[in-house]
Amino acid sequence: MQTTCHQTALQQEVKSKALHSVNKSSFLKKAVYFCSMIASIFESEELAAIEQKVWALLSVGVLSYKNTFHHGCIANIQDGHPELRTVILRKVMETDKKLFFHTDIRAPKVPFLQKNPAISWLFYDEGIRLQLRMQGTAIIHFKNEIAEKGWAESKLSSKLTYSITNAPGTVLAAPIAININEKEPPIELVEFAASNFAVVETSIATLDIVFLHHQGNKRAFIDYTNQTMQWVQA
Repeated sequence: MQTTCHQTALQQEVKSKALHSVNKSSFLKKAVYFCSMIASIFESEELAAIEQKVWALLSVGVLSYKNTFHHGCIANIQDGHPELRTVILRKVMETDKKLFFHTDIRAPKVPFLQKNPAISWLFYDEGIRLQLRMQGTAIIHFKNEIAEKGWAESKLSSKLTYSITNAPGTVLAAPIAININEKEPPIELVEFAASNFAVVETSIATLDIVFLHHQGNKRAFIDYTNQTMQWVQA
């Protein structure tokens, strides 16, 4: 497909915004790779190529908290209605079409996900006007090999967020602060935090991709269960 003037301008805009959002001293190479992938998405109408690049973008999102795809919204059903929250994307398995995030095993969403594992993801990057919606199923990993690996790979500050005495959702008279920047916390505190840590694995069944642009939006729908890819009206 021939590259039009508006596509070239869009690529320059994307590169500028993405580079601005990344710490250049630490992530310059990753940023350049990230930008080139984004720009090339808009040049293609081959769904297989677009799908691969979208998953590559998600993988890059795991690397830095400054990346838009580092955070995503998940939705599940609780007490008969949808509940939304923002989570950190911790791991991506491109070939297996899986996304992972961490949670407190005491969180209210855990028993609901165990009862009804249906889950949805939403990502949106305002700078490049790319929306990703995914549907799939969730598996809770607690005190098993996957959970232990996730714990071992977590930063100490992240681990300490699981050291709160009260379970998430507990009603309090006032907020209780914890020091997640403690450099040498008591071993008992770290062990208690580990006892509350869980990994949520989500197997993606469908992927809905929307590119928003003033000269025409594009939307694609990919069904991994039926192994189909198709353009749909945005």
